[in-house]
Amino acid sequence: MDPTSVTIITGGGRGIGRAIALRMAKETAIAVVGRTRKDISSVGDEILANGGEVRLRVGDVTNPETAERVIEYCSGLSIRNLVCNAGISKGGATESFEIGLWKEILDVNITGSFHFIKACLPHMLKEKRGTICLISSTAGLKGYSHSAAYVASKHALVGLAKSLAIEHGKNGIVSVAICPGFVESDMTTRSIKSLAARRGISEDEARERITRVNPQHRIIPAEEVAEAVAFVCSGKVPSLSGSALTLSGGE
Repeated sequence: MDPTSVTIITGGGRGIGRAIALRMAKETAIAVVGRTRKDISSVGDEILANGGEVRLRVGDVTNPETAERVIEYCSGLSIRNLVCNAGISKGGATESFEIGLWKEILDVNITGSFHFIKACLPHMLKEKRGTICLISSTAGLKGYSHSAAYVASKHALVGLAKSLAIEHGKNGIVSVAICPGFVESDMTTRSIKSLAARRGISEDEARERITRVNPQHRIIPAEEVAEAVAFVCSGKVPSLSGSALTLSGGE
């Protein structure tokens, strides 16, 4: 583990973000950004128990000052990797979807990522190295019913990764969009409940339907997404920059 470098992870307290934080703690120091002290304290305690180094920060990713404070908090460390994982999903019919919810989803999923990218890039450019992983989704590559805002936000992350790769590939920056299918997480649990309510079926049946979206008939463990992030951040295949790395069993 390189204690002089840090991986910054937004939304790192639960689900995919937590799995990424625990995995990347084997490689670098970790800075976890989360919405509540409870979430990030738990993952922080686990990292410390395993001999890792961690810094915790509660904050709203939609506020640019949050990113700026995290950078200050990581003073003295080389910003090696940025993982933009913070995201929300709220579904509904497009014709009746509230504009406030639309703006909230795009603000968290897109603008929140932009704030952290903008804050980290000057440091990465100074060192002429760095990896940016944007946690998108298969929803960033295709559409899903009753998910227009979420789908639009995840498509935008794929485009953002491509633009960063073109703009800063010559400067040693690798930018990749990670696009998993349904992952074992609170978000997938909410999707199961929503599908059950919308279709008038049991949650067990809804889970089975979601499971079968993946050709392997499985919901992906968050740890598999974390391993994909670790692989990208390893720098072993820099030509992945600009790619949308799909984790879906062939969906």
